[in-house]
Amino acid sequence: MKLKNVAMNLGLLAITTVLFFGGIEVALRMTGLQRTKPNPPQIYRVSEDPRISYELIPDISRKAYREKVTTNSQGFRSPELDLAKETVVMLGDSIAFGYGIKDEETLAAQLQERIPEYNFLNTAAPGYHLGMQTALYQTKLRDLDPAMVMLVFHYNDFDVQTGWLDETGIIRAPDWVPTDPECSPVTEGMLKYMPGKCWLDLHSAFYKAVKKVVNMRVAQEALEETREMEVLAPREEVTDMQMQLYFVQLKRISAMLPEGMPRVFVLWPDRFLHSTTKPKLIAEAEKNGFLVIDLYETFGNNVEVLGWDTVHPSAKAVEEAAEVIAGKVGPLLSD
Repeated sequence: MKLKNVAMNLGLLAITTVLFFGGIEVALRMTGLQRTKPNPPQIYRVSEDPRISYELIPDISRKAYREKVTTNSQGFRSPELDLAKETVVMLGDSIAFGYGIKDEETLAAQLQERIPEYNFLNTAAPGYHLGMQTALYQTKLRDLDPAMVMLVFHYNDFDVQTGWLDETGIIRAPDWVPTDPECSPVTEGMLKYMPGKCWLDLHSAFYKAVKKVVNMRVAQEALEETREMEVLAPREEVTDMQMQLYFVQLKRISAMLPEGMPRVFVLWPDRFLHSTTKPKLIAEAEKNGFLVIDLYETFGNNVEVLGWDTVHPSAKAVEEAAEVIAGKVGPLLSD
């Protein structure tokens, strides 16, 4: 009788466990909180200009990167321009775009709030490097006759590879080729010993959700460790070749700007201090007529990032940056 009771209890436990985790699996799939297949944001389209490659779709309001992304009729993440005002054009990548934050929390929106006499047009998009931004200015922005150009720089801008948009809406690296789905299961903690983890990684929403949490914890720990080590033993990963290529692009876009037009170079920090390359970058930007706003002076290499990301700034960090930038840009616009 005792063995029978034990068997029944174990059976009930197994059934309860299956129902519990099965219920979570179904809930995650039904709500869309976690999917087993890629679910890229449907906010991009292929650009007619191959130099730009891809661009935001005009006149949309769709969820992307956990927040709503709203674009105007020009295909930029900004309200329609007030034609009674002059316009400040902001160029950049995912940092200026506002990855993971609300429309009203983006850097351009924050500056618009602080300097309402001007339009601040957010023309940034994730993955845009300076070459793409230059083509964008040449084809779509120069005719706006902007009062100022603001270039928001992040150190990943030294990567000059132009991504392309596949048929599902994913931005791919230039050398990407289609392959069969590959599993990348958790390799930390007890989960690395789980049987069937590769199958679960390809087919289970619950496993993928747990993997996100584990990987995020590991990434955040690595971020903090890197920041601390950078103070003790700074390192530089940017090569001279990368810098020279960027300087050529910077000179090219500078030559397109009208003489006397105010131009601002916002240097956004990453996890490294870049004590070797940063002075050279600042000097080159100033040589090309830019007012440099070095946000390392505000944040060091400790910009607050999103809770689920280790690169992109939080809304609080963007707000703090906007205060600093507005304080320096405002007088320049009023001259």
